Amino acid sequence: MRFFWEVVVRDFTEDLWIQNFRMKRSTFLELCNAIGPLVSPAASCPREPVSTNKRIAIAVYKLATCAEYRVVAETFGISKTTVHRCVYGVCQAICTKLMKQYIALPNVQEAQQIAQRNYEAQRIPQVYGAIDGTHIPIRAPSDGYRDYVNRKGWTSIVLQAVVDDQLMIRDICVGSPGSAHDAAVFATSNLFRYPAKHPQESLEIEGVQVPLLLAGDPAYPLLPWVMKGFSGPNLTEAQTLFNEQLSTIRVKVEHTFGHLKTRWRVLAKMCDIDHDFMPTVVATCCILHNICEGDKQQLPPAALQVHPAPQQPQGHTRDEPDAPALEIRQALVNHLLRPH
Repeated sequence: MRFFWEVVVRDFTEDLWIQNFRMKRSTFLELCNAIGPLVSPAASCPREPVSTNKRIAIAVYKLATCAEYRVVAETFGISKTTVHRCVYGVCQAICTKLMKQYIALPNVQEAQQIAQRNYEAQRIPQVYGAIDGTHIPIRAPSDGYRDYVNRKGWTSIVLQAVVDDQLMIRDICVGSPGSAHDAAVFATSNLFRYPAKHPQESLEIEGVQVPLLLAGDPAYPLLPWVMKGFSGPNLTEAQTLFNEQLSTIRVKVEHTFGHLKTRWRVLAKMCDIDHDFMPTVVATCCILHNICEGDKQQLPPAALQVHPAPQQPQGHTRDEPDAPALEIRQALVNHLLRPH
């Protein structure tokens, strides 16, 4: 396989290219143009340097296949050390150069457009995104190992993401150990700490000012800007209907995680990347996910079985329900019941 990149890949069909690199050839070349200056070989390199495009291809191939460093090295005809350097350098370059461009909360106008599409589908107004967490398998360090063991018994870190109705990732918080509850991850995230950065636009609904909202599952606190369903054994028909409609909006985040882990197998299987660098790898894959989803690129032909997200009990971040949030939720229920 010494000339895999130099000879074999050159003759790839578009399908083979997507199968190996999870993106179209044209998209890969655009990526090379965007980050090439940050990963180009040093002019003082004493040996024949690995070309810029090959460096990027090595990293993307590693993320796409989750092949071991040894296998990637043999495939591209280079050393394991070089593969390691390429993966680290390219991932850092992608995060440095492209993070703000590809992962950002929507502005007010865009959030309203997303909310309108959700409303037309599910009749719950003002919801511009869904929030949830997923577990990324890692090889945990011996020091603090138990902190990384999640509720399913395997070691992981948590990716919290906000997604929109087009399966685009709009915000991420990654790196908490697998034992952390979704509510605890949320409480430490910038999303929670800086709510003023969210799109701010209220709409009067049933006499209540309702801000733009995120839909969360029972693990999250009920807040004026985070909406979740009703819990308990004896729900009314109206409450059950509201839960069903909100859940249909929220399921988009599960679909997004499915696409993310199907494209980038490094997020779905235990890999040989150091746990300290995995948050950068996860962020890189989220950026690449948005690039591919934004271009409506097909998923690899063979779907990958991924770890199911551990189910978590309801969050306990607040002792008492948030009164304004309760009022907002009831206004949404009343609006849902009104004939349209």
